[in-house]
Amino acid sequence: MKNFIKKLFSITSSYDKRYRIIYLLGLKFCFDKLKITAKDKEKYLDYALNHNLDKSEFVPESKETYKNNSSVKLISWYLPQFHDFNENVKWFGKGFSEWTNTSKTVPQYTGHWQPHIPIDVGFYNLETTSVMKRQIELAKQYGIYGFGFYYYWFSGKKLMEKPIQNFLADKSLDMPFFFFWANEHWTKLWGDGQMNKILFRQELLDGDDEKFMTDILPYMKDERYIKINNKPVLVIYHTEIYEYERYIKFINKINEIAKQNGFNGIYLMTPIRAEMDKNHSNNVLDKYRLDALFEFVPMGCKDLFTRIPAKIMNKSFDGAVFNVEKFIKNKSYFYNTDCKKLYKGCFPVWDNTARKCYNGASIFPNTPHNYKIWLKDIIKWTKEKYSEDEQFVFINAWNEWAEGAHLEPDNKYGYAYLQATKEALEESSL
Repeated sequence: MKNFIKKLFSITSSYDKRYRIIYLLGLKFCFDKLKITAKDKEKYLDYALNHNLDKSEFVPESKETYKNNSSVKLISWYLPQFHDFNENVKWFGKGFSEWTNTSKTVPQYTGHWQPHIPIDVGFYNLETTSVMKRQIELAKQYGIYGFGFYYYWFSGKKLMEKPIQNFLADKSLDMPFFFFWANEHWTKLWGDGQMNKILFRQELLDGDDEKFMTDILPYMKDERYIKINNKPVLVIYHTEIYEYERYIKFINKINEIAKQNGFNGIYLMTPIRAEMDKNHSNNVLDKYRLDALFEFVPMGCKDLFTRIPAKIMNKSFDGAVFNVEKFIKNKSYFYNTDCKKLYKGCFPVWDNTARKCYNGASIFPNTPHNYKIWLKDIIKWTKEKYSEDEQFVFINAWNEWAEGAHLEPDNKYGYAYLQATKEALEESSL
């Protein structure tokens, strides 16, 4: 009887707690609790139509190049998706890339910075290495040490591999790098936000251990590939996605093959996750045979942020806005943990409304000023905590445009986030 009544009548709240949703006799009624006025709507309309004209916070390219005076190595995550490949054409249509999602986005509330429009290299295509040359020039100019390339591998099937294959072949691209194996199921998230529709399943089959190392060894043997104590660095995004015994077999085998090829094994990392007990994270290192954890913010750290009740104008929006300013002011990134090796991370901005506006978007607005404070603090922390060969800080990201996370220049702030990165490095070395 209770279940029957619940089906007839129930009350829930939207993800951002702005709307109260009532289900009555199978019908959905949505009530706006923030009471948006006609004046609010007029203000929003003016902002949505005209905010891209505001260049008051635009910072031009610096004429000064960062001089390497810091032992801390900044790694920025790099998305290779910006090119045509068969699977994208098949699933999402010819010409689809992350630029499709990025350019269609609109502000969800007054003051919401969207869309993010790239300048300098513009809406680029990674079919050739010409764009990468400029990206590397920019990155090094402002103090980025290396890129962490996302790597998509499914039992021997590779996706979006062309840019990194081109990178490997072009030795003039003088940029240290390593791989972030995004070992999760491939879904329709990028095209229409359907995370539950699996296109490629992530699994480990017989012989995949050897296949994986056959594919990745040419990169690990490259002189640009980042190594710690003669161990090529490799991020495994989801250690828990496989049956545990199969995972351990895989780890043992790839370490064995690495040693057979002259390395001391593989330096394995995974991001710290929300479900991990930060005070018992050493258990994770030991269980999954890892060398380190790292912060892949905001993932795994959402519990450190509080929400803002923004006046969202789109009634179909399903998401939340988080208070990054308070997070940085309170230095909430310094939390208690027993982890013997945890690398810090930060983001310039993080906002995935371009991908997930209608199914759980998260908006983390930030400014170059606050980003600089955050980055400078964790650079200093890293220098105090680790020896020079393990002083890494991770920035999310270089070019995750559909998640609003990019150091690459844009039409609102210009080169401000790159300039803030350079200044954080330089000032932390004084």
